[in-house]
Amino acid sequence: MKQHFNSYLPEWDSRNCNHIAKHGLKDYQIEELFYGEGIYQTIVVKNKKNKSGEKRYKLLGADASGTFIKAIIAIYSKRKLWRCVTAVKMTLAEKRSFLKFIGVK
Repeated sequence: MKQHFNSYLPEWDSRNCNHIAKHGLKDYQIEELFYGEGIYQTIVVKNKKNKSGEKRYKLLGADASGTFIKAIIAIYSKRKLWRCVTAVKMTLAEKRSFLKFIGVK
C-alpha cells in the first residue's frame, strides 16, 4: 500500500471478518496484502468513491503463503484506520493477468 498508509491500523469486526470468511479468506491475509508482506508486490488502484464519499482502493496481490487476492479497502485518514470492504481469491485468469502485469512468467 502507499507508504504513508503503513502506519494505519486495520479495523476488523465480526461483520467484515465473516464477510471475507465466506470467500475463504482470513483477516491476516488481507493485512499481509495491505502492508505489502506477500510474495509479490501489491498493486494499488484508486477505486471510485462510494455514496458516502469514503476513499476506496482496490488491492491486487498475494499474501505470504501465495494466495492471490483482490480486495477493496476503505481508508479513514482522520482516524488513521483502514477497513476491508470485501475480498476474494483471484480467478486463474486474474492470476495470469496479474503476474503478466508485474513481469513474472
